[in-house]
Formats: sequence, structure tokens, C-alpha cells
Amino acid sequence: MADPGAGEKLKVFISYSRRDSAAFADELMAGLEVAGFAPFLDRHDIAAGEDWEARLGGLIAQSDTVVFVISPEAIKSEQCTWEVDRTLELSKRLLPVIFKSVPDHDIPEKLRRLQFVSFDSGTGFARPLSQLAEALRVDLDWIREHTRLGDLARRWDARGRPESLLLRGDDLDAAKAWMAARKAAAPEITDAQRTFVRTSDEAETSRLGRERAQLRRSARLLWAVASLVLLWFGYVLWKDYDVARRELNVFTARATDALNDEQFDRAMRYALQVYPARGDLPWITPFSTELEGKLAGGALSTRLHRQLNGHSKPVKTAAFSGDGKLVVTASDDNTARIWDAESGGEIAVLKGHTDNVLSAAFSGDGKRVATASRDSTARIWDAGGGTEIAVLKGHDGAIFSAAFSADDKRLVTMSDRTARIWDAESGNEIAVLKGHTDGMDSAAISGDGKLVVTASEDATARIWDAKSGREIAVLKNHDSALNNATFSADGKRVVTASRDSIARIWDTKTGKEITVLKGHAGPVSSAVFSGDGKLVMTASYDLTARIWDAESGNAVLVLKGHTGSVFTAVFSGDGKRVVTASADSTARIWDVESGNEVARLLARLAPKRGKSGDIGDILGLPWEGKQIAVLKGHTDKLHSATFSADGKRVVTASDDSTARVWDAGGGTEMAVLKGHDDMLGAAFSADDKRVVTASKDKTARIWDADSGNEIAVLKGHTDSVNSAAFSGDGKRVVTSSEDKTARIWDAGGGAELAVLEGHTAKVHRAAFSADGKRVVTASSDKTARIWDAENGTEIGALKGHDREVRSAAFSADGKLVVTAAVFDNVRIWNAESRKEIAVMKGHLVSSAAFSADGKRVATASWDGKARIWDAESGKEIAVLKGHNIIVYTAAFSGDSKRVVTASMDHTARIWDVTWATLMRDDALREGVCAEKLIGAAQEFTDGEMEDPVLRGIDKNDPIARNPCLRRGPLSLDYWTRLPGQLWRSTLRLAR
Repeated sequence: MADPGAGEKLKVFISYSRRDSAAFADELMAGLEVAGFAPFLDRHDIAAGEDWEARLGGLIAQSDTVVFVISPEAIKSEQCTWEVDRTLELSKRLLPVIFKSVPDHDIPEKLRRLQFVSFDSGTGFARPLSQLAEALRVDLDWIREHTRLGDLARRWDARGRPESLLLRGDDLDAAKAWMAARKAAAPEITDAQRTFVRTSDEAETSRLGRERAQLRRSARLLWAVASLVLLWFGYVLWKDYDVARRELNVFTARATDALNDEQFDRAMRYALQVYPARGDLPWITPFSTELEGKLAGGALSTRLHRQLNGHSKPVKTAAFSGDGKLVVTASDDNTARIWDAESGGEIAVLKGHTDNVLSAAFSGDGKRVATASRDSTARIWDAGGGTEIAVLKGHDGAIFSAAFSADDKRLVTMSDRTARIWDAESGNEIAVLKGHTDGMDSAAISGDGKLVVTASEDATARIWDAKSGREIAVLKNHDSALNNATFSADGKRVVTASRDSIARIWDTKTGKEITVLKGHAGPVSSAVFSGDGKLVMTASYDLTARIWDAESGNAVLVLKGHTGSVFTAVFSGDGKRVVTASADSTARIWDVESGNEVARLLARLAPKRGKSGDIGDILGLPWEGKQIAVLKGHTDKLHSATFSADGKRVVTASDDSTARVWDAGGGTEMAVLKGHDDMLGAAFSADDKRVVTASKDKTARIWDADSGNEIAVLKGHTDSVNSAAFSGDGKRVVTSSEDKTARIWDAGGGAELAVLEGHTAKVHRAAFSADGKRVVTASSDKTARIWDAENGTEIGALKGHDREVRSAAFSADGKLVVTAAVFDNVRIWNAESRKEIAVMKGHLVSSAAFSADGKRVATASWDGKARIWDAESGKEIAVLKGHNIIVYTAAFSGDSKRVVTASMDHTARIWDVTWATLMRDDALREGVCAEKLIGAAQEFTDGEMEDPVLRGIDKNDPIARNPCLRRGPLSLDYWTRLPGQLWRSTLRLAR
């Protein structure tokens, strides 16, 4: 049982006879304690030999309510009779409970006229205890005040009635209001209480008169001064708030632009710059749910793992060690650097080159690093201590790349029109590769060490025999200079990157082109295979890196975030991460696995996309280690997918005439529901024991969710049934049909209860409110309508859409309705007034649904995406990408942590949307700074610092340029930093 009320617990004195009710009194006391009251007994609190009348009188006086336990012995007990009389004398509330039956004529009149709670009725202890608790809660606050004022009145009278103990101000007003609020059944107000309050009121009137006279003498002077101070203070606060509000609007717009550009880490930094900081004053700090949504959307969508800051000039290459624990970068600042891939911390700086370092790579065992530089040398370094091991000299010009063979015994370097092969131990030159007609840009050795591939500005790549230096094949087709070429791990393929904005995959043996990778909007600076050869990673001057399906040539992932050209992008050894190097002087580590899609319920793979539909299929790696399931069963498009109430299962409906129940965690098929011709919808009952389906065969059917057996057929519609849903109590079903009606049915026997007529076109969707009292319908007549679910009469229509309304649903509290119209907008309505509250614009919507708290909306769209929206502002928070064609429905799980989508691509997908739905307020800010923006990624980049809206931030102050470190005046950090900030501001003004 819940606590009976806020504040101090209600004090309950239990009066009983020890002769026949002691055990019951103990049990009653324990039960009342659990219910949130403060009970006490005379046996527990009265010492042996004590004057029981004085002691009991005091206990009764300090109690709020007296519970009298009626039993044969209690009725005969003089002590119990005295306790009842004393209770009534003090006007305490008296609640009698019957423990053992007593003839009515034996119960004193003063008890017989009261309402009893019977514990002897055979219903057990819990039920009458609950009734007693409810009785105790009646007028709880009034009863407490009766006790308090009684105590004050007795103390005032006992001390000679001094004025200092009288009530004043709010206490007096509250006491008078209390007296006026007495109900007929409440205890009487005692004479002592009335006298105490009346005397307090007289004294207060006299005192206030004296004070008013004094105040009037000083008020005129103080009023003028106070008015000026208040006006000035109010003006300052207003100006500060107005400036903050305008800043919020500007930074919200910046965050929106960054999200649209898929610059998710930038969006989070912009949002955090005006998001309420730790220690901010809430009454002068503006806040908007739109801004909160932008921060949450960035957190949900980002793939950035770490940002490596340290180089002072553009970073030309970045590469993982074989075990993925280290990263090496090469920069125009003449250094290479080794980093911890997990923390982003710098481990070593490799200094020795006298010009730009253009390339850096680990040996296979990760113990050495090879670098190439414009100073015409390549160098080998100890990866542990950063000491130089060897210098390779022989090239006449800049060396553009250096790479180890798979066995780490040889090294290939490339400069101008030649490539050279070296002994990695001695540093001796083994062979020189000549043949290109223009400068070379890269060279790489095959895994078995037998071949070398070079890329040249003559628009070709060439394959060479590593031992003899003989040319084997020339790879032609690019229209412009090549930037690099590398082998797949098995050496059977080569991928080339060109300034013509294209990467190409070739057969090593024949030299023939296999696949063309098109999509970049600028020169492709590098291209490499994943370890298993299924993916290709490319980097481009268009500021992005992209992951491609090596077989089909389809782009499956775009990594955005760099503010300068991306020079290189490579996979970690396990393929779970990517490291990129950019002209913005940073390297970034990305989580390839992570993102938003948790599981995929695939009937079959999307047509003509190769063997893999997206990054999850290709990698074969799941979100957070849970295996992505491919469910083979549906053979046609899916119309709907919804969670069970407990979130453990999903039911899908398909044009293949089946509905299927799936395990939402592992993705395994649990049941197949067969019987309809074509299924258009399916939904669980609230207890998850049944499923109701809707079909083109003009019927709806109810099924056992565990066995898949049919329970009932709902017949009555004269055209296709578009949707079916249970009421919250599971006793009714509502269906919608192309026959322009919705119908309510008895879920037990299948009898038709009501026909909802009024729409002038087909009805696409019908749903109950949570309490089952109303139904909302969506129709092709461009309206949604709300109906009384009991009698089927129309309550009102929601008008405003310009096209047919495909979806309508109540919020969990029944106060809002969300509607979606095809090729139109999503609208939120007040369910009571039927007035439009918000409009969500942005895509060709097909359905919409609320989260459990009504603060978020999930929509499905004809553009192949689902979206999460902020219900208050109507602004987009995040886009869920993965389907490749129309998404019909999107629905939240009961806890709002996941969304399930159903698509024409024959798949249902489950998405983790926790960041967009449940992370709010301070938790969202702290979570972003702890989990999403880590280390250097928290600081605004140099490029971002050029934005005029950040002009007031000192570039040289690492705290000022880090929005995660913002603090308000209620934070100690704010005041400890203030002197330093003032000093830096003074120095800036002086300059």
C-alpha cells in the first residue's frame, strides 16, 4: 500500500483488550505500518506500574485517529470504555473494527452509530485492512490538523495563555480555513481549539494594526528605492533571458542543419552550448523540447567513437594495428603519432622526418611502424617506444606510401614513377618497379607477398611480380589519376581509388573490372577491403568516408563528421571499427557495428541488392552482441508489425496470407497464423495471450498467441478489413473496413456490438483509447473521427488534412490523438476540444504512433524511412534508415525503448531508440558527455570556431570551447572558474 499522504505519517492509536485481542492488535499494527501509517499500542508504550490513565490520555491526545478493536472482552473492559470516552472528549476520530463478533445490543450506543470495519467476515485480513486504510485516508490532512491544533491549544492554556504561543500569519489563516472546511462526519472542533484560534485572530488583528502603522511611515521612502531596484533587476533579467532565448533559437537552427548534414557530433556540440547546464538558474534559462530533441537525435544517430587531436597540420593517413588496440597517424606537421584506440590518448610521437609524413602503417605483428615522407626517405620505427630502427634511402623524390608485406619481411615504397621493395630487417633494396608513365601515388604488397600493386597519376594501376619486378597486368578504365590501390586479403581482387570520384574493384588474375563504386561527390583519396573482403571502405575529398558491399557495389554506410577532406579510411582487424584521417587535422574512430538497428526480422533479402541488404547483413555482426536474425517465412510485403505489451514478442501481418509471432530478442519464429486470404494488420491483446488479425477476406480473426490456433471469426463487414485492435481490457475488438464503417465486437463470442457509421469513404484504421471508452478512426474522406465506444455515436471529427487519413491513435492518457495522412503531414490534436496542436512536416507519411508518455511520435513513410518526432514542438528528432522501400507502420514497445517497423521490402525491423525517447533533461546532457562525446570530441573544432555564433569564445581556452564543461551559478565550478575567465577576458580586451 502506498504512503497515506505527504509529510508526517498519520498517528493511529489502537485501543484493544489484552485478554482476547493481543495477537490481532499486533497483526493490525504491522499491517498499518506497511500501509504507511504510524500505529502504536498501549502494551508497547506504557511502562509497568505507570499511571495508565495519564499515560493513555497523553497517547490519545497525540494520536490523529483511534482505532477501537471490538471484542467480547473489550466491550466489558473499563479501561477500553475509558479510552473511548476520552477519545470522544478530545473530539478525536474514532474508527471501530470488529475482531470478534459481539451482539449489537452489547455494543455501547456511542460505538454502535459508527461505521464498522469487519475482520471477522471470513474474507481474510488483507481486504478489511485495505478498507481500514482507505477510511483512515479520508480527510487525512484535516484529521492531522485537528491533532496539531489540539496540542497547540493545550500547551497555550497550560502555560498561562501567553501571546507568544498564539498562531500568526499563514498558520492562523490555515487554521481558520481548517475550521471552515470541517465536514459533517468529521470529529467536533473542541472549545479549547475554538478559543485558541479566536484569541489568535484577535491578537493578530491588533499586532497587524501596529505593524501597519509602522510600515506606513517607512513605506513611502522604501517604495521608491525598491521600485527602482526591482525595475533595474527585472530589466537585466529580462534582457538576459531574451538574449538566451535568441541564442537558443540560433543554436537550435545550427544543430538542425548539422543533423540534416549527418554531422551528428557537431549537432550535439551546438545543442549543448545552449542546453541547460549543470547549475543553471532554471527561471532565467530558456528551454525547448525541440532543442532537447536535437541533442537526443544526435546521440541516437552518431557513430563517432573517438577523435584524435594532437597534430598541428592535416592528417594524411591513419591505420589500426592488427589487434585494433593502437592507431598510427601521419601528418604534414612532419610527425607520425601512435594512439590508444580505445581512450584516444597519445602514446608516442615519431619524430625524425624533415618534411611532411605522407603515410604510416603497422607491421602485421604491430611491433613496428613504417612511415613515408616528402624528405625522400622511409623509416621503420619501434611501435612500443617510438624509437627509429632504420632509414630507407634510394628514392629521388617524395615517398608517398610505405607498407609491410603480410609476413613483415619486406616493405614496399612508392615515389614518383617507381616503386621499390626492401628487406624490412636489413633495409636493403630488393627490386625496383618501373613502367608507369606518370607519378605513382601508392604501392601495396599482396598477402602472400608474391605481388605488388601500384597506383599512378597516369590513370592506371599495375600489378607486378614482387620477386622479379616484372609487370603482370595493367588496370585501365579510370578517367583520371589514381590515388591508391590495394589487394583484398586473399589477393584475388584489387580496389582502386581515383580522382574521377570513383573506386573500382578488379580481378587480380585477369585484370578485368568487376565492380564500380559510385557515389562520392569528390575525388576518392583511398580505398581498402575489409579483412573478410565483403566490404570496401573509401575516403573522399567530399568530407565523407563510405562503406560499400564489395559484391554488389551498393553503398551501405556514410560516415560524416570531418570538416576537411578525408584522406584515408581503414578498418580495424576485426572489422568493427574504422579510423579516418582528414585535412581538418583530426583522425576519428567510428563504430561500424553500432547505430540504431537492434534486430532484423527478414522474410527474404531485398531484391537486386546483392547478397546483403545493409551493413548488419554484410558484417554478420549484431548490435551489442545479439545475433541479427533472418526469418524466412513471409513471401510477400508486410503491412504491419507491433510489439506485445511486455515487449518480448512481435506480430507481423503480410500479403502472403499469414501473420507471424516472433521472439523480439532473438528473432526466432514462434507461431504462424494461417486462415485469411491476405492479412492487412495484426495486434496483441493487452495480456499478450491473443492476437487479432484483419484481412482482405472481409473478416477479422482472433487467435491464441502461443499455439497459433484460431479462436473466433468476426464476420459482418462487406469489404476488406483494414485493421483490428483489442480494447485495453481485452473484452472487445474494433475493426475498420473499406465498407466505410468501423465495428465493435465482443472478443469472447465474436458478436457484433456496434457499427460506427459516418465516414464517407473507406476506413483505414480504428483504435480504442486506453480506458476503452472511445474509439478513433481514420478514413479516406480526409477526416479522423472520435466515437463513444459504448453506444457507437460520433463524438466529433478531426478536420484539417488535405488527403486521406491512413492512421489515427490516442496517446496513453487519452488526451491527445495523432493522425497521419498519405502524402500529407502528421497532426496532433486535443482529443477533448478536437483542436490541432502540432503539425509534423518532412516526409510522405503512412502511419503515426505515440510513445508511452505521449512526448514522442514515431512515423513510417513512403520514402523508406521511419522518424522519431518531439510531440510538443512537432520537430524531427531522428531518422531510422534501413528499409529500402515503403515503410507501412512504426510502433513503440511498451517501455518506449524500441520501435518496430514493417515494410514493403518484406522485412520488419526493431530499432533501439532509447536516446530519442527516454533520455531527457539533465540525464540526457550528462549521458551525451559521458558516452557520446568523449575527450577531444567535446570541443568545438577550429572550423566550427569560425562560426559567428561562437565568436565570443576564446579559442585558446579549452574549457570555454567545451560545451560539456559549461556550468551555471548554482555550481561550485562556476565560481572557481570565474576569476580565471575574468582575467582572460581582461587580457583579450587589453590586446
